[in-house]
This record gives sequence, structure tokens and C-alpha cells, in this order.
Amino acid sequence: MARIIDLVLFGANGCTGQHVIPILHKLAQAKTPPLTWGIAGRSKQKLQVLRQQFEQKIGTSLNNIPVIVADVHNKSSLIEMAQQARIVLNCCGPYRFYGEPVVQVCIDEETHYVDISGEPHFMEEMQLKYSEKARQKGVYVISACGIDSIPIDLGVVFLQQKFNGTLNSINAFIEIWETKAVKSPFMTYGTWESAIHGLAHAKDLGAVRKKLFSNKLPVFEPKLQVITRPHKSKLPQGWAVPFPGADRSVVKRSQRFFYERAKKRPVQIEVYLILKSFRTIPKLAMLNFVVQSLAQYKRGQELLLEHPEKFSNGVFTKGAPSEEKNENSRFTVTLCGEGWKEGVAHADHKHTVPPNKAICGKVNVISPAYGGTCMLLVLSGIIVITETEKMPPAGGVYSPGYAFANTTLIEQLNQNGVTFEVVFEKDLLSAKY
Repeated sequence: MARIIDLVLFGANGCTGQHVIPILHKLAQAKTPPLTWGIAGRSKQKLQVLRQQFEQKIGTSLNNIPVIVADVHNKSSLIEMAQQARIVLNCCGPYRFYGEPVVQVCIDEETHYVDISGEPHFMEEMQLKYSEKARQKGVYVISACGIDSIPIDLGVVFLQQKFNGTLNSINAFIEIWETKAVKSPFMTYGTWESAIHGLAHAKDLGAVRKKLFSNKLPVFEPKLQVITRPHKSKLPQGWAVPFPGADRSVVKRSQRFFYERAKKRPVQIEVYLILKSFRTIPKLAMLNFVVQSLAQYKRGQELLLEHPEKFSNGVFTKGAPSEEKNENSRFTVTLCGEGWKEGVAHADHKHTVPPNKAICGKVNVISPAYGGTCMLLVLSGIIVITETEKMPPAGGVYSPGYAFANTTLIEQLNQNGVTFEVVFEKDLLSAKY
């Protein structure tokens, strides 16, 4: 079947999918010639109503936008969807339950795939099961193309590219804040649901990693140590605690790809969440303990999923973040790196002197739950089909940092409100974090 459209948005009726549509329309129209796109989901009627609603919002007819009926429980419908597009933008999660059928069909039909998963088990299992087949088919499968985990993963790549020398390690500090306090959940319920199932099946991830990463990477010195206790940070200011999200594992996958495929020395990474007040730490620690404990039992999982607001201190609810909350929400990552002024002749080179150079960078995202995540997803999909020659050779199941390192994705994100910047680069002795 001929590819009648460039991009198809699967899960268009969902909370995130609906926010993707105006960004997809805007960025597709901005290309020369304009890219074509369509929407897909389970209900044709709901998709048609959705298309009509956005016609009214943007003041432009969308009658030429295809509506495709596709259901993860109906393989033939997924095949029909994949056959019509060059790439699928998948917003249908949790991916642990609904992602693999779409990945499998896309590879079979030679259709590229991106999603916004922040689920390490799903991402690494897809790499284990399908990377070789995707390579043979020339298909790119790239997860974590949202707030999880492009800001940190590509942020590390950005610092590597800007650092004149050998970058050894990075401490990344996440800040989530508001320009104005708005009473509303900060993140989507789907993110909470994915996190709970991830905690419940943490042991399964270990089994996948034993197979996927059977060859251990060399130990690089000095080894970056995680600080498990709350500690004071000067840049950015606040109290830093270890962040349990997917970012660290995604960055480590990218760095492994660089080492194994491009013979580049991998950068070590630790990720922290910044809290402005020490008083919030005991409450956060207690909530974390309760959530971790309840997630080990079926009834506990049910309680967590039934009452997200109680167990997340209101960060998550079953409702979606309000538009006002989205407009006032901000996500900033500060990346503090250390290394050497001197370059290396090969990836396994060991320096005999302590690091002597520091670099600091920032990535800023507006409206991370929807606006930022949707921008990241759409631009990722566009890059795959418009800059294929700059992607890794052939296809495969990749992390975004490795997949997009040689593309213009960072440049295009800078032009669309997701900014990457170097704050300073100094001799280590004079650089104070």
C-alpha cells in the first residue's frame, strides 16, 4: 500500500494526543513542502469530532487530514495504519501494556516509530527483542521522545559536543516550578500509572538487563558516586535528592551506544531532583516509602491507582493538568560536568591526573506535561523522516541521545521554545558549583 501520509498520530483522542495535534499541524505546515499527517485511534466518530473541534480552534479546514481506525487489540487495524504512514507517533500508553503491538507492526511494515515512554522495562525489552529485526528492515524505533528523556539525554550530548576535551561525568539537577501557583495536577495520570506498574515489576527489568547488557562496560575513573542523602546544591540552589525517573537509564543506553558503535568514551551520569525547602524532604521520603511498599502488592497497586492525589501530594490526579497549569509550568535541567582539557586517542584511555575542567549547561522546557512533551515528540518524528541520512547507519531500537546526536534536533528545539545553553566552561579549580 502506498504511503499516503508522512506522519500518523496514534492515540489522538487521549489527553496528550489532543495537545499534539495543533503542534503537529503547525510544524508539518512549516516544512517545504509541507508534510502530511493523520490521526488514529479506536473510534472513528470521536476522531472526526476531534478533527472538527481543532478546525474551529485554528480556523483552517482539516477535511484533508485522514482519520484512521486503529486498536492495539486488533492487529489488522494496526497494520493498515502503519502501511499508510512513514512514521507513527505513538501516544497510547502505558506502553508496558499497549506499546509492543505497535512497535512490532511498525517494524514488519517498515514504518518508523517514536513515542513518549518513560518506562525503562518497555524500552529495554523492545531493544532486546526487536533491535536486530529493525536494523534489517531499516526501521528506527525511538522511545523516550518526550520530557522523559530528551532534555537530559540530548542535554548530555549537547555538553559532549560543546566540551573541548574529554568529558568524564555529569550531575544533572531537575527543577520543576511554576511562574504562578495554580491548583491543578502537575503531570498526567498516565505517567503515574506507568510509574506504579514499573515499581511493581522492577524485578522483571533486572532480567531484561542481564540479557541486553551481557557485556559490561569498562570502569572509568574517577567514578561518579551517587549521593543518596539530601544535600545542598549551589547550582541550582536548593536541596538535591536522587531522582528515580527513567533519565539515568536512558542516558546510560545512549552512552553505551556511543562506546560500542562510535568508539567514544562514555559519560557517567547521576540525576537529582531539586527541592527548594528542606521541610518538604521528610514528607517526600515518607510518600516514597509508602508508594514503594504498596507497589509490591496487588491491592497496594490498586490503592495507588485509585488515589493518586493522596500518594503523590497532589502532583498527580485522575484528572488532567489544567490549561492554566500547563501555561505556567516550567522544567529546567542543569547539567554540571567535569573532565579534562586534553582529548583522548581512544575510548579506553585512562587519564593519570584528576579532572581539570568544568562545564555547566541548561535545558529549559515550557509546559512540560503537554506543550514541551508534544513539541519534543513531533520534532523527533519529523527529524527521523527528513534527516534519515544523519541518523545512525541502518535502523534499530535506539535511545534519543544516540539516535539524534548528528541531526539538527537540538537546533530546531531551540527555535521552538525548548532551549539548550552553555552557562559556563572553566578550569575546574575556579569553577564552583
